[in-house]
Amino acid sequence: MKKILFIISIFSIYATQAQCLSGDCNTGFGIKKYEDGTIYIGEWWNTSPSGDGTVIWPDGTIYVGHFIKGLYQGNGTLMSSEVLYIGEFYEDIPNGKGTMFMKNGDMFMGLFEEGLMDGNGVYKYKNGLIEEGLWEQGKEMGEILLKRKDYILRGLK
Repeated sequence: MKKILFIISIFSIYATQAQCLSGDCNTGFGIKKYEDGTIYIGEWWNTSPSGDGTVIWPDGTIYVGHFIKGLYQGNGTLMSSEVLYIGEFYEDIPNGKGTMFMKNGDMFMGLFEEGLMDGNGVYKYKNGLIEEGLWEQGKEMGEILLKRKDYILRGLK
């Protein structure tokens, strides 16, 4: 989980020098290429990505979704070599409802806060075990109410 925060935090679409390749990269729709090779395709407002757009980084990481003042904000999809996250973002970080597929084969569907599993959700491990319950800051919470070979239900008593 910490890896996704790192991936998001190291990639900023701001750069000192950039070139508008096509369209209107101030207030409109345009394509801009940054000095590091990052490309943004989408809507602009006051020279910032605002509206719907796509960012493609040189390492192959892609974000497709909504931006406000250059930040991932609202619904979007982030795909990197480490993670695939589909859901809500707030200021560049998964926040709200979403689904995260991890490189190791695990998957979590539920609520996120500040990039961590936080709230109701379902975690499916690559070995097939499903855990349902409440998470807080990335950790399972509550007592085990039901446990079977392939399913764990946690809850608060």
